[in-house]
Amino acid sequence: MIAKSCSATVALAAAMVLAVPATAQEAQMDPIVAKQCSVWASFMSTNIEDEGTQRALLFATNYFTGYYEGATGRAIGDVMDREALEEVARDLQGYTQICAAEMEAFGTRMSAWGNMLTDLGNDESAAEGAPE
Repeated sequence: MIAKSCSATVALAAAMVLAVPATAQEAQMDPIVAKQCSVWASFMSTNIEDEGTQRALLFATNYFTGYYEGATGRAIGDVMDREALEEVARDLQGYTQICAAEMEAFGTRMSAWGNMLTDLGNDESAAEGAPE
């Protein structure tokens, strides 16, 4: 089945969320792509046996859903965009590439945010320990 041929790529995509490269992708995602990626991640999470990959894909499902709802002000379960959702089923391999890139970009932003918070915490700790 198509899902089996995509499983190695999906595992790699999920691993990219956990091991984020240093470069950032700043482009904004189209809300329809976010909805499509939510469908893709949800579907793929049910076709992967590795628990870590399943968790990453379920996290991605939630991220993409939140992105869609935040960008459009509509619930993910609306019946709009049916053709766009059916397109995911027709091109799982293509959406594996698209959605993996979006997952990687989000992971990169989260890593940068975490580093900034760590630096901020270190700065505050140093200021607290400084003589007055």
